[in-house]
Amino acid sequence: MANSKAVFSWSRGLNGPSVSFEVKYRIGSGSFKTATTNDTIFEIDNLLPESEVRFNVRAVGVAPNNLKSKFTSKVITIPKSSIPETSSPVDTPVLLPPDPQNVSVEASTKNEAIVKWGIDPTYQGERDELVAIIRHSPLTDGTGVWPDSTLLREVSATTNYLIVPLMNGEYLVKFKDKQNNKSENATSAVINLPDELPKLLVQEIREDQGIAPFPGQRNDCFYSDEFDALILDTDDEIDDKTDFEEGYLQNIDFGGTLKTSGEYFFENTVDLGGIFTVQFNRILKIRGLYPNDTIDLHFTKIVPDETNGVLKFRKSNNAATDDEIEDENSEFILLEDDSKFSQEDSSVFEDFVPMENGRYTGRLFQFKLELSSEYNDQTPLIDELGYQLLFENRTESASTTSGGSNPKVVTFDKAFYQTPKLGITASNMASGDYFEVSNISGTGFTVHFKNSSNASIDRNFTYQAVGFGKGV
Repeated sequence: MANSKAVFSWSRGLNGPSVSFEVKYRIGSGSFKTATTNDTIFEIDNLLPESEVRFNVRAVGVAPNNLKSKFTSKVITIPKSSIPETSSPVDTPVLLPPDPQNVSVEASTKNEAIVKWGIDPTYQGERDELVAIIRHSPLTDGTGVWPDSTLLREVSATTNYLIVPLMNGEYLVKFKDKQNNKSENATSAVINLPDELPKLLVQEIREDQGIAPFPGQRNDCFYSDEFDALILDTDDEIDDKTDFEEGYLQNIDFGGTLKTSGEYFFENTVDLGGIFTVQFNRILKIRGLYPNDTIDLHFTKIVPDETNGVLKFRKSNNAATDDEIEDENSEFILLEDDSKFSQEDSSVFEDFVPMENGRYTGRLFQFKLELSSEYNDQTPLIDELGYQLLFENRTESASTTSGGSNPKVVTFDKAFYQTPKLGITASNMASGDYFEVSNISGTGFTVHFKNSSNASIDRNFTYQAVGFGKGV
């Protein structure tokens, strides 16, 4: 039975040339062994499969104080080999689920697609126990990879298909069994369809861009300058010493036990000014990572495919109100800078739900991202985060009469988000008759028919308004 070697590494920090490290490690239930090194790498040889290794490292500052950080720990178990060795007849290979076959994707409706796959007919395992995992990458050139994608759905693999939200990019599929073993390779299909009808891009919000990336509320996650991404936070800390060298080992405290979940709330709420049906296209680009500046383990191929980020939103049909507080004399309570003291926003929101490309109806929209990892040594890296807000092109038309003595006020059946293009066709007009159009807006217009003497008259007409957005 072949033995393994584990290689642990960590980041030195800004003051690397003046720092050494204390190492303590134990194999199984044996005694701790200690070592001192100036390197940021440490190897342990002759490790048996399934043996547990507990590894600790801490930084030692420069003389004469030789201040020390807390130990950062890593506990690993040496895995079994998935390939049987000819010298060991008792070893059996791990039967991985097969790679999906004949994966395809095609649009089924304006907002949905169908992903199909097949199971290798020669697979000898329990087919009914296989689960299909479907993930999505926004890349449309076929270069998407499993760790750098977002989880969409999991479903029994024997169904052979699944309805998913239609998003341009690459849909990747793997199978997993009851032991959580996964297919060695993902199989994928790419879709990249142009919009059938033009849409009005009202807003594109990018939380990852700007002078201060990810400026919203962050719970158990933070923006990392090192990775230029939003990542999960960690519980590990360096000792709080007032005379600790500035910048000393700034990264080693990132490498211990990571939190397995976190939330990021977008900085601003969207207010459409009325209740509209709107198209949201998500912007979400993710990588999976075993952080490079943690105590990394390099004895086997590492694929951080158990991380995810889910973009969610909640909506309200009410206008945002910040009611100002009055005292018993109906005078406003003022702050020190003479601004009025206001209560919290009184809007009532529905629950947060996942946001994938699609059409939604509401007035106020709030957004958040949920970061997650199945293991506490992996984190998602959120490179891009945001959304596009679009309105669909539509046409409204109707026939009516001008009503005679007064200007005719026409209200659209469904409001447009912005002023539409308007066309009017009049009938039963006499020589010299004309009409005037005014007050054109997203909700309607006014038309006034007159004769050659400028007197109001009643005439039949048809209007056609072409614009974007559909109010409720």
